[in-house]
Amino acid sequence: MRNGQTFVCALVTAILFAAVPQGHAADSFRRLKDAEIRARLAGMEVTDGVHWAEQYMRDGTYKAFHLGKPSKGKWFVRDGELCLDEGKGEPDCREVWISGNKIEFRGTGLEGLLQAQQKRG
Repeated sequence: MRNGQTFVCALVTAILFAAVPQGHAADSFRRLKDAEIRARLAGMEVTDGVHWAEQYMRDGTYKAFHLGKPSKGKWFVRDGELCLDEGKGEPDCREVWISGNKIEFRGTGLEGLLQAQQKRG
């Protein structure tokens, strides 16, 4: 390569590197353990603010609203995962990762905010 080409390649690489966020948000997420899941979720809700919300009652029941369709059941923690049981077969269990008030349920594609429960229909 000529010096001009080397300079252009280095410049393009530097621009691309600068455009990629360093310390990606996923790096600040940490996986919650059993006791942390119970402590953080009991009496709270997780929602994306538009399409879905899940409310975790202190008595171990939950209410979910996904695309306007309500469901309910029991929630519990097992082997480091939050499990939702509607009583229709195997419970839906998922890892819980948190960063501040941001929550990810790994393996489900659901990401939302942890907040106080809102009145829902």
